[in-house]
Amino acid sequence: MKHKILRIITILLLVCFIILLSFNYKDNNKSNINNLNNTPVKTPEPTVVEEKIKIDELRKQYNNNDIIAYIEIPEVIETIVMQGEDNDYYLNHDVNHNYDIKGSVILDYRNKINDRKLLLYGHSGKEQDLPFLPLKNYTDKAFYDLHNTIYLYTTEGKKTYKIFSAYIEDSDYDYVNLDNFNGLTYYEHINKLKNKSLYDTGITLKENDKIIILQTCSTNNIDAHKYYLIIGKEI
Repeated sequence: MKHKILRIITILLLVCFIILLSFNYKDNNKSNINNLNNTPVKTPEPTVVEEKIKIDELRKQYNNNDIIAYIEIPEVIETIVMQGEDNDYYLNHDVNHNYDIKGSVILDYRNKINDRKLLLYGHSGKEQDLPFLPLKNYTDKAFYDLHNTIYLYTTEGKKTYKIFSAYIEDSDYDYVNLDNFNGLTYYEHINKLKNKSLYDTGITLKENDKIIILQTCSTNNIDAHKYYLIIGKEI
């Protein structure tokens, strides 16, 4: 009888031990699951995909091979750039060849897209939908500080420029010269443009820097017959 009782106790202890192990396993398993659920999932870093404006697609879309580029200053300017056989046609025509007094933004007809100096012209005025109207804001250094990068999309890729000069011109128009700088070297010429700036941008120039010049007419009576010039160097 005594042996029988011992066997029963042993069996009960064994059962209790098995049950205890079972509960412990469940608790540990639950704890592990909770830990997995509470462990923050590491989100993979987003792949940076550079948006490219495809000039060939724009040419097909508008059926116009005069589309030479696309210019963007984030939150300021974003528009197609035309280049005709002269600088007159697109001053009063749009990308669809329709007559439009507002015209288009144009690249000087003398320019090649990889020239060391690019000249872009666009109308300005009291109408808010003129692409180059915001250039007048560059008389304010605070505006420049927020918007000092120009992107130019071409058939060969994206060009990036940092604006180094912003000023109003009313008499000295040698900035439109591509090669002859009235006795100055190219380096002296671009430094002259830098020194005319309304404020110091802190950007230095090198002898082989490529530059872009954006020109538009003044929009107020005080500066009538003057031009706003925004000038950047390729980086």
